Amino acid sequence: MPLIDAPFNQVKALSEQTDALTSGGAPRLTIAIPTYNRCASVVALVQQLLPQLSPEDELLVIDDGSQDGTVDALRQVPGINLMPNPSNYGMVKTWNRCLEAASRDWICIIHDDDRVAPTALATIRHACTLMGEPALIAHRSVDAHLDQTFRYRLAAPGAWAALHTPTTPSGVTVHRAIVEAIGGFDEQFPYSCDLEYFARICARYPSLVIESPELLHYNQHDQNYQYKTWRKADFWQQLEAIEQTILRHAGLSETGDSYFRDRMTNYAQHMLQNAAHADDQTLLRHVGLMLWKQPYLGRRVRLSASIAAICNTYVKLSL
Repeated sequence: MPLIDAPFNQVKALSEQTDALTSGGAPRLTIAIPTYNRCASVVALVQQLLPQLSPEDELLVIDDGSQDGTVDALRQVPGINLMPNPSNYGMVKTWNRCLEAASRDWICIIHDDDRVAPTALATIRHACTLMGEPALIAHRSVDAHLDQTFRYRLAAPGAWAALHTPTTPSGVTVHRAIVEAIGGFDEQFPYSCDLEYFARICARYPSLVIESPELLHYNQHDQNYQYKTWRKADFWQQLEAIEQTILRHAGLSETGDSYFRDRMTNYAQHMLQNAAHADDQTLLRHVGLMLWKQPYLGRRVRLSASIAAICNTYVKLSL
């Protein structure tokens, strides 16, 4: 079902289910949007979110020094807590400012170029109510096209949860008590800090992954921050450091060699596939050259990488 076609009765049904589960009041949400030079898309996102807010929710926008009129445009929209950074802080510091500035118990960061479903906040609120304790709430669509009923996967804290965290930060919700206990995103990892942060949380706190209904539609384009980080000369080395940190969170630092190789191999295949899908030959060639130099990835992955680097095409070889 397209996101824009979700009928009102689905929103009403989720709200009624949440009300039935709630004894001390509905969960209060801070929806935090970090933004930089995406005026049109962030204003559109805000307009999608405003009708979904409850009176106790907060819509927080942190502008990271935009030069395209974002702040002026958002000041014309009532109902927003707008907090511009005094200068360009960068992505990770701005994410952390979202966590620090949020005034409600549950904090959900949504990227400024994504679109939300009409039931998104009702679904998040329902999941928060089901947990009833500090937790991480993420989402991934599993057969969501079949129907829009509420389905989820629940994991207790531990090694498995730390190794199976969500890989996209947009739309992930975390309880304020967790932020106060373990801090925010690690600013030594400017490219993929969410991977380490979510693993750090899931090693110590329960996590719930919403499988239906869909919450967000990700806007994939050649200016995605992910693609920009892949072009950095130190990206792969930082990813290795993050994965070693995740293995320590999971308690596998002494026995994690096979996990490390498998996870880095999965990242390599993901990068090659998505670089090819982006139809960006320069990016695909760069990724191929970077991965070809990693001997532990195995002969087939490195061969796929070399084909990408030389021929600007991706050929997946069976492992």
